[in-house]
Amino acid sequence: MKATITIIAITLISVSALFAQNYPTPLLAPGESQVAGGLGISWINENGQTVPYYMIGVMPDLQFGKLGIGLDLTMRISTNTGKIRKADWSGGAYRKIIRYISWGQKHDPVFAKVGQMDMATLGHGFIVYDYNNSPSYDNRTIGAELDLDFNKFGFETMYGNFNQPGVIGGRFYVRPLRFTTLGEIPIIGGFELGATYVTDQNKNSGLVEVNHLVEPNPSLPPGPAQSPYSIENTGRLSEYGFDAGLPVLRIPFADADLYYDYAQINHFGHGSAAGILFNFNGLGLAKASIKLEHQWIGRQFIPEYFNQFYELNRYVPNDTGYFSQATQLANTPGGQGWYGQITVAVLQQFQIVGGYRGIDHDPNGGLLHLETRFPNLVPMIAFSAGYDRWGIQSFKDAFQLDKRSLLYAFFGYKPYPFMTVGFNYYWTFIPVSGGYQVQKRIEPRVMFNFSF
Repeated sequence: MKATITIIAITLISVSALFAQNYPTPLLAPGESQVAGGLGISWINENGQTVPYYMIGVMPDLQFGKLGIGLDLTMRISTNTGKIRKADWSGGAYRKIIRYISWGQKHDPVFAKVGQMDMATLGHGFIVYDYNNSPSYDNRTIGAELDLDFNKFGFETMYGNFNQPGVIGGRFYVRPLRFTTLGEIPIIGGFELGATYVTDQNKNSGLVEVNHLVEPNPSLPPGPAQSPYSIENTGRLSEYGFDAGLPVLRIPFADADLYYDYAQINHFGHGSAAGILFNFNGLGLAKASIKLEHQWIGRQFIPEYFNQFYELNRYVPNDTGYFSQATQLANTPGGQGWYGQITVAVLQQFQIVGGYRGIDHDPNGGLLHLETRFPNLVPMIAFSAGYDRWGIQSFKDAFQLDKRSLLYAFFGYKPYPFMTVGFNYYWTFIPVSGGYQVQKRIEPRVMFNFSF
């Protein structure tokens, strides 16, 4: 790496709702648009080496009423060879270019999205919660969501990957009292019943290592074919569930809902949960939401099975065999646990999100999600970050960077209101030999921030 490098970068912060480790998400007013473009440099950890690349491109986020379009037309050029980085464009360039095309927002009567799915959720989230189809910066995929609410009934759907068989599912719900005169009664008229079905059509979704049976053959190379474990294929994994929800509070600045969920993973175990969702809107100035859920978890059952780490953990080959989400599922002891999440936002000044799941008697059952954005709260300073970690064993284990972590962080100094000098840091993953390896990125830049 050169001792001194002059960096000139002209970039705008993107407005997309992508998962935190890919792009920052500034807090903008509804309908605002931004266009990002310019040049800069990034250092990317590849094959144990830190490789510098020049960056040039345009990254627009446009809003036309309910229609939103986000693109990424960024090229990275090797400082050594002058060639374009192949990983940014291989495997279907359209998957890197189309960040999203959307109509409306989640929970609108009509919501549709095509592109990278960062926080896809069905129902209350007991089966699918914060599912991310592109946890790898270099292996972004195109998926879709479509939700329609006809007042008396509706459905939510998701498809994780158009490029190959993957996660697909949906939830149908009905508000039965709205078919009668009781539907006019406040609160109980919104009583809702739902049914969810999700399956992963990837051929590796049901692979389980059962037990230690044979010694590896020294005449063969190491790898999954040399696994000393017996392999059981339980078939393409699927999960179904039922839920009920009742609004208990509807006033101009707040609402609350009670709910209950039950889910069964085919060939494995089942679980249930009861919780409350509370939303507060303080006259448009401040918003807050709280989710608190108690979970009853049977053996061989994992709540929020399809989550932000699912695509990373589905199947990970290694020197002695492989790790899989289904193997983790088969070894889950069960117990009782809690899930809690809180979100607080004030105008376009700051937003904080924190969520944690813990399971009794399961030392690897902890799941943590954190986000924070401070674009304008502190004068001349901009900061945003997102962090996720699974398999948390203790408080000390909660904040470490390894194969169980995802991280994005941005820090910037604003010498002028329209200009920010800062850098991005990514702890993400890169696909290697059918699995994923940790990849680190550092991208210093100068950004000119405009919206319209």
